[in-house]
Amino acid sequence: MKNVRIWFKKDKECRFISHLDLNRVMLRTVFRAKLPIWYTEGFNPHPFITFPLPLSLGVRGEAECMDVRFLDEDFDLSKVAEIMNPFLPDGIRVYDATECKMKPGDIAFAKFTAKIYSDAMSVDELKTQLCQLMKLDEYLVPKKTKSGIKDVNISEYLKLIEILPGCDALNISVTLPAGSANNVNVQLLIKALESYVASDVYYDITRLGVFNKEMKPFE
Repeated sequence: MKNVRIWFKKDKECRFISHLDLNRVMLRTVFRAKLPIWYTEGFNPHPFITFPLPLSLGVRGEAECMDVRFLDEDFDLSKVAEIMNPFLPDGIRVYDATECKMKPGDIAFAKFTAKIYSDAMSVDELKTQLCQLMKLDEYLVPKKTKSGIKDVNISEYLKLIEILPGCDALNISVTLPAGSANNVNVQLLIKALESYVASDVYYDITRLGVFNKEMKPFE
């Protein structure tokens, strides 16, 4: 058997399907594409598929991946995208398949971009408010944890935000801790801005990729 990492983009309407539904889509796709997938053993065998770092609902993904096992070790991985894409919805497109070089536990960071809007203020006003928020040494926001809702200070993560050029929206870029040990959701930072300006803000988030602790792209 060979461990294979299938790379895909998640965009358009498909960014609003849940991780559970994405899992169903991929299970159906590998079955219809007749890929040489290894099936789990036991009473209810099913194709072995795992996702190293599932994407949050509503977020676009430029470099998403799922891990499978191929029974045929000589299968040409360059053909995987061509075989799978005809069976996938328009918003999900496989673009590569590689052998797994890193373990899911190696993931330590994720990079995001986001477009932020508000009906209550202009882009320049929103930018000014974000700059003021980034200067604070403490800003508490409620965060859901295993033990319940807790107020956490996210000022250190707010300071990581880079403001990008743009006139139609407040464009930002930020790299945040990700993975099993520590995971900071970029939506938490945007919710902090929403709380700070005391007005609704709207956003469009894209995850560009994930990295290990040395900031090398996950592969």
